[in-house]
Amino acid sequence: MSRNAIALYVFLAIALSWCVQIPAIMLFGLDSAVINNIFILIMWSPTLLAVVFIVRSPVVRFQVLWRLGKLVYLPLGVVVQTAIGFAVVAILIAAGLATSDYFSFQTTGVDVSGAAWLLGDGTQSWIFFLINVTSTAIAFSILGLVAATGEEFAWRGFLQGQLTRQFGVLPGIMLLAVIWWAWHLPALLMGYNFPEHPYIGSFILFPLLMIGASLFFGWLTIKSGSFWPAALAHGTVNSIQQGLIENLQLQLPQLQVDILRTALILGVGIICFFLLRLEQNKKAG
Repeated sequence: MSRNAIALYVFLAIALSWCVQIPAIMLFGLDSAVINNIFILIMWSPTLLAVVFIVRSPVVRFQVLWRLGKLVYLPLGVVVQTAIGFAVVAILIAAGLATSDYFSFQTTGVDVSGAAWLLGDGTQSWIFFLINVTSTAIAFSILGLVAATGEEFAWRGFLQGQLTRQFGVLPGIMLLAVIWWAWHLPALLMGYNFPEHPYIGSFILFPLLMIGASLFFGWLTIKSGSFWPAALAHGTVNSIQQGLIENLQLQLPQLQVDILRTALILGVGIICFFLLRLEQNKKAG
């Protein structure tokens, strides 16, 4: 795709998202059950638009990373994003700043509560607990594909490759992070992700989240040759990672939890930044 075609796609994707987000939120409100279904449809809008561009160009069709690719990378995003959720939980509980309704950690094992866990609740050894968490994370990440595929086919499977061909790997991924942020902006400003601090969330935390996630998802996509690992990782973020953090009973402001989560996601992204740059230097050498 030419730069003009990329610019047209980005403009149409953001415009379509905004034209649905803004009236839907104003009409139904953020607390409505209807809005969640509308947001799932919005998540599919960049893929539906991408299909139009793909159908019109045989070259672009060949470049879309829709196959499964290297299977070893499929579970990696699930593991990393689940680990980030548990890292937030562990740090806050260890610091005495939160408790979890799901877990009571002990040296010999974990007391697990709630109906969310695939292998059940109760007192579990550390090994069984890890198996329980892993199987549950995989199940939820697969369920999360219902929505996440709509974004990730477009962003990582279709657009990332076009951007990196035109601008280079790291500039292309960073530009995609900006596009991804702008695509979310109306809901952010109206308090969907950060209801107590919509402007700090919209213009500081979420852009950093998008940079971290784009670098990690982008690295997964490049290494695997497929958008599916990124889609599974995205589904994990929206399901088990979000659920773990939302379940915490906090003794500190939510903003500080959001900062911690952002820092961890950005940290993973920075590692991927250096991995991508190292690989570029090897190719250049």
